[in-house]
This record gives sequence, structure tokens and C-alpha cells, in this order.
Amino acid sequence: MSEWDRISGLLHGVAEGQPNAWPELLALLGPQLDRMTRNQPVGRLRHDEDVQRDIVASVIAKLYADEHRVIKKLVAAEPQPVLQAWFRVLVRRAAIDIMRGRPEFRRGGKEKQPGWVSLATLVTRDGANAPSSLIAKQREVSMFMARSLKEASAAIASEGDQAAAVLAAQWKIAVVHSRRLVKRVEYFGEVLELVFAGHSYVEIAKQMGLSRREVELIVGYIEEFFHARGFAS
Repeated sequence: MSEWDRISGLLHGVAEGQPNAWPELLALLGPQLDRMTRNQPVGRLRHDEDVQRDIVASVIAKLYADEHRVIKKLVAAEPQPVLQAWFRVLVRRAAIDIMRGRPEFRRGGKEKQPGWVSLATLVTRDGANAPSSLIAKQREVSMFMARSLKEASAAIASEGDQAAAVLAAQWKIAVVHSRRLVKRVEYFGEVLELVFAGHSYVEIAKQMGLSRREVELIVGYIEEFFHARGFAS
């Protein structure tokens, strides 16, 4: 029996609700997806390993979402598509979505949408006491982040390498946002609180042992994460 025949059988097992089928499918499918990502149309990002991981995680998130709805639809299709070709299409679509979401490919001149959470609007730097409404908003943001980090930590403990894909499916967001959180789960909450405490990026970088650029990126990632999850300012 070929590896793709085994993958086909496990897809049917997942559709039928067999308890061990999903982890066994991921173990077999993961290397196949890795190979498929290497020649995707992502231009100068082709050799970026994070982009490749994002593509694979995005495909897995799609397979996991809504109780494996995509897998059930695939298994029920008549006639059955060629499995490798079907997955290549899935990988290609994920690659295009990932590419469009990367800062290098965004078109300029567009303002943030209404409801965008900007940490700059939630910070006072003049030494004055923040108004109670600002304190309340900061507390609301901190609580939302704390819940997100708790869910992310639980997913990492239970799902391992697939945590980002599982979270993306559960939260209904692009996997790039959940992967950033999973990859930097120990940083997001601390950076957020230090920003609220009025520290500069340079001060935060020194305290956390990061570069200023890393802190700047994390702040941007936090803002985009809130926006992706529909948290309005």
C-alpha cells in the first residue's frame, strides 16, 4: 500500500470519527505538505522557513475546522479527486493567502479599518494620570490577551506542533496570527504590559533581552492579532 493510499484511508477514518485517525493522518501528511510548499508562488519569501510553516499550518487548520468539514466533503465527493492534486490546490491557495498577508506584499495608502486596536492610543507618556476610561480599556485589552495566552498555552500542551493550526480553526483567524502568538507566547503578554506601563521600545528591548526591532514587530503582531479576532477598540 502506498503512502497516499494510507492517507486516503485515514481521511476516511477522520470523516467517520475514528479517534486515532487525525493524529495518524497528520504524521503521514505533514512531510507531504512540507514538500508541496517548497515550490509555491511566494516570490522572495520562498526560502523563508516561517512562511513554509505558515502554509502547512494553514492547510491543517482548514482540514481541522468545523469538525473536519472539508475532509468530510472530500470523502463524499463523486468521483473522488486525485488526492495529491487536491492537496496541491489546497497548498497553493494557502500560499497565496499567506503571501498576501505578509507586510512585504501589502499595498500602501490604506488606513486601518474602524475598530482597529492601536496600542499607541491606549498609552499615556506625559506622566499624567490616565483617565479612568483609558485604564478600563487597558484592563479590557489585558484580560483579552490573558485569555488568549491561556488558550494558546493549553493548545501547545495538548496539540504540540499543530497548536497554531488548531487555534486558527477555533478562533476563525488566519493561521499567521495564531502562529505568531504560539511562537512568542512568552513575550506577548509581557510586552503588552510594559507598553501600558509607559516604557519605550528601547527600554522594553533592554529589559527583555530583545532587539528594538523585535519589540516593534511584536507590538504590531499584537495589534493585528486583536484585529483578526474582532476585538474593537
